[in-house]
Amino acid sequence: MPEILLAALTFGAAWMGGRGKDAPPLLWLRIAALVLLPAILFGWTLETVPAESFSAGSWLRNLAFAATAAAAPIVCAAACAAGRPLPAFAALLGRGGDRRGFAMALGASFIALTLLSVQTALGLVFDPRYRDIPFAAQSAAVIPFFVLMLSTQRVTGARAMAEMLAAAVLAVAAGYIVFNESFANWQAIWLCAGFAGLAVILLRARVAPG
Repeated sequence: MPEILLAALTFGAAWMGGRGKDAPPLLWLRIAALVLLPAILFGWTLETVPAESFSAGSWLRNLAFAATAAAAPIVCAAACAAGRPLPAFAALLGRGGDRRGFAMALGASFIALTLLSVQTALGLVFDPRYRDIPFAAQSAAVIPFFVLMLSTQRVTGARAMAEMLAAAVLAVAAGYIVFNESFANWQAIWLCAGFAGLAVILLRARVAPG
């Protein structure tokens, strides 16, 4: 049921985001690609939250990951239908940034995903014992942003420094985690693939001139 509800909300967000605009080529195929696997992984995430939450901190992190996994397909579907690229952190948080609700929701979801991913990566690097690996929630949130990246034109301008730093941390941490956990730990490999995908999205970010 949560999977079906998330898929319905995602398609509804795409319809709302594209109202009054010419639909991009293969829009509904893109929306299907954007939500199919994330919806399945979102259901998996909800099942693992109670089992993997043993303290206030773990409950907070797991619920935040689940909320981000739910929000990402919805906001990315609306952005994909509207042809709007992902805003850079600086453009969102700066004084001249776009303060409209849609832009804030899109940017806030991506910032939350980045912060949660960096925190998880650093935790697995420096203190990996007894840590759960939130591969389902992390990849459920990364996939919609990756599809949005492929579906929209890159903003011209200087490279976004905050995104570059986060991408470097995720890339280095992913390499270390794969080496440390070995290929026998498929959950760690899956998570590191999600880190790599997020790093690619971050490296594509540009700060629009002016």
